[in-house]
Amino acid sequence: MSPLIDLAPDAVDVWHGRLDLNADEMQGMRESLSPAERDRAAGFPEERAARQYVVSRAYQRRLLAAYVGASPADIRFGMVGMGKPTLSHPNDIGLTFNTTHSGNLVVIAVTAKREVGVDTEHIRPISRALRLAKRFFSEEEFRMLAALPDAELDRAFLTVWVRREGTTKARGDSVWRGLASWRNGELEERGALAYRVEPLELGPEFVGVVVANGSDWRVVMRGDARGIA
Repeated sequence: MSPLIDLAPDAVDVWHGRLDLNADEMQGMRESLSPAERDRAAGFPEERAARQYVVSRAYQRRLLAAYVGASPADIRFGMVGMGKPTLSHPNDIGLTFNTTHSGNLVVIAVTAKREVGVDTEHIRPISRALRLAKRFFSEEEFRMLAALPDAELDRAFLTVWVRREGTTKARGDSVWRGLASWRNGELEERGALAYRVEPLELGPEFVGVVVANGSDWRVVMRGDARGIA
């Protein structure tokens, strides 16, 4: 089976999709999952969490299958680092990916032979934003945020946050370990500049970034993942 999607060697492809699908669309998403994944989805106590899992996992299966020339049912996942999902089979081209969701949006970054992380946040009020910034961000970032008017604080805080979490996800760390590493300078000492951060244009309601190691790559906005059968 030939791949349905070509991946350029220097590309980080970024796909998006909505979580608020209708009943027929959700049924199609469930049918894309493995029996074990369907069982796991049924065990979520909250409908929203179950929907996030079903849609994100179905998009992953469909997209990755299209890149490697396989059926979604053939996709096998593994984990690295602190639980970061990977494509374990079939994967002759060294495909890597990362997924994030916030609000009603799911975003998936796909590339090959490089570490990748993606993060997005729906713009919303952040309680104790400055207290969190004081704890986890650099002194320079905290001063920048503290100088902003209240109307700009939430977006600015989340813009810093997604840069932190996107880099943490690219490295395969847990979010809290990654934030602590940024705060005390460990990442800079261990070569954080080896990772490049690029903002994503996801509309006025969201901020987002994609992060990958090296500098020889570009972001390709692929559009809505619902078009991938």
